[in-house]
Amino acid sequence: MSKKTKIIIISAVAVLLLAVIIVVAIEGFSGCRYSIKNNTDKNITSLRVVFEAAEEEFEYADMYNGALNAGKSVSGSFKPVEFDEDGGDLGIYITFEGSEEMFCFDGYFEGRFDGKVDMEFYVEEGTVSLKTTATTGLFGSTENTALDESVIIFTEDLSDWDYLEGSIDLSDLYYDEDEDYDEDYDDYDDIEFDDEEDED
Repeated sequence: MSKKTKIIIISAVAVLLLAVIIVVAIEGFSGCRYSIKNNTDKNITSLRVVFEAAEEEFEYADMYNGALNAGKSVSGSFKPVEFDEDGGDLGIYITFEGSEEMFCFDGYFEGRFDGKVDMEFYVEEGTVSLKTTATTGLFGSTENTALDESVIIFTEDLSDWDYLEGSIDLSDLYYDEDEDYDEDYDDYDDIEFDDEEDED
């Protein structure tokens, strides 16, 4: 291989690497974007995602408000959110077809948020979960959002409900009044679902 050929190959590799770095940088800094995927077989008739204050009933802005059918995804943009000194969180209000509304509050946002939010509803071994991440910067940091977690929404194994302590609305669950009941959802005994058959 001649010296000239080596120079051409090295130059081509350098240009390719530079192009990759530029693409990654552009993607990393293109903030204020969201992506939501419904990778389940259940239609979401209502999904509201909103930036909320942490210490009071105050909403900064809706990120998304609409429906999302099974197997579909949606993406878009939102305006930067300036949280006060108390910070805030991401309120997620979900209504699946044939079910009551559920909600959870995820993350803890500090200062200005102009990053990206990725949400995915997925099914694993009969359990429907929601994975949410909120990142900022080139390398997708969660330092100012504390949001990179999964929440179980529906499960066939009641023991898994311990994962939802303090995170989800349990108003559609029932318990035996003779059993001990913790108002902070720290301990539920003999919880049962009020199952309803699907109407054809």
